[in-house]
Amino acid sequence: MIVTLLLLMSVTFHMDAVMRILEDLESCLKGTPAVSVAVLLQELEACTSEMCQFFLGPMAPAPSDLACLSEAQRAFLKSLVNQPVSNDSLIEHGVVLTADGTTVVLAPLLAGVAAGLRRRREVAHPATALRTDPSASSEVEPHLLLDHLSGSTIAVNLAMAFLLFYKKQSPVALGPNGCWDHLSHAQPPPNISALLNTYYSGEDLVGGKQLRSNFRRQSFAVLVSKEELSKQVENSLHLLRRLNETHTLFEGITNEELTVLANQAAEEFTALYVECPAIIPRCMWGARPYNGTPTQLQLPLGFVYIHHTSTPSKPCRTFPACSADMRSMQRFHQDVRGWDDIGYSFVFGSDGYLYQGRGWHWVGAHTRGYNSKGYGVSFIGNYMEVLPEPFDLELMKNSFLQCAVRGSRLQANYTIHGHRQMTSTLCPGDRLFQEIKTWKGFKERCFMDRGVQDCT
Repeated sequence: MIVTLLLLMSVTFHMDAVMRILEDLESCLKGTPAVSVAVLLQELEACTSEMCQFFLGPMAPAPSDLACLSEAQRAFLKSLVNQPVSNDSLIEHGVVLTADGTTVVLAPLLAGVAAGLRRRREVAHPATALRTDPSASSEVEPHLLLDHLSGSTIAVNLAMAFLLFYKKQSPVALGPNGCWDHLSHAQPPPNISALLNTYYSGEDLVGGKQLRSNFRRQSFAVLVSKEELSKQVENSLHLLRRLNETHTLFEGITNEELTVLANQAAEEFTALYVECPAIIPRCMWGARPYNGTPTQLQLPLGFVYIHHTSTPSKPCRTFPACSADMRSMQRFHQDVRGWDDIGYSFVFGSDGYLYQGRGWHWVGAHTRGYNSKGYGVSFIGNYMEVLPEPFDLELMKNSFLQCAVRGSRLQANYTIHGHRQMTSTLCPGDRLFQEIKTWKGFKERCFMDRGVQDCT
């Protein structure tokens, strides 16, 4: 055990490490993506359950094994795909950090790749395999019509999570801060490591590279509706009962209750992980502790104040760059201005993500005289002459504001002001201010500057 732990310490739990291991495996096997996935699932014992084999099929003997990988590499992969189930809502098992600053569960990701490759080779739905009675109708029961990809990844996991929560065997239904992958029907690249590298790359987003992991929520929303997800989760619950897996969980549960449970799962998952923006928490961008004791906001608030940072003056386009900007602003606010923390409630980077400043619940230091009345939301960069990226503006208008209202953090009849409407400043920049004047909730406001009335 000690040797294994020491070996694991030499490999970081990061997607880059996974891709390097897969590159080594592919070089050794010199095979197709399907061969590589088969080897991984077989040797890592990642698909032993009846449900997994129902979708992916029995694992045929692999053409090779993982002998070409080091002991540390094999231990690393096995630790990711065979993590024990935990009821601790503060712990995520089997996850790796990606270059975009979020975490991804590896086992469902590999299962999704395998399911996608298998779907390309098959026409018949595997649910037909459950029919052993020759006198039965050839028509597949509706509750068994599960998509390969949904069934082997998100639908089954959501079904089990909410079933365990419903039966009071888990304190929470959804995890703390994980990221679900989106479903893709695209042609796979030559190997798995190339697929992951293309999708989870930490490169700049600008220049037509917006089909990457930073936009997984938008991609998921396009591919899978809430209604379709609910149907897939309900079908998973029926199939789990049919296969007699964890049969004690289904004792006393009616079909109507399964429908309600599936609807609840789809509703909560969609609200939290699809409709709301992905927020990089303080621990991920490396925030210092808050100085002193924060003051709690009285929710819901009625205002949102829009800022630009001016300094840093250039947009950050990757997670490392945006994290560095967040740390720089926090140091300036704490060490130079003497504030307790970074002043903003939330900050938009130009990497497709929103960064947590003081967050939803604590009074900020963003708009003097109004800090307790609204959230201070800033865009990294100087926007006197140009606008933030279109995806940032879309994320603010059609994701952040609606999410805040739905979560009872912002009043439905909220008001948007630019920082310059509250005091004498050029913030949030001429070009950005002209843009927010077109947004729902924006209101004109006059203030007195050195005795002169200024209406902006």
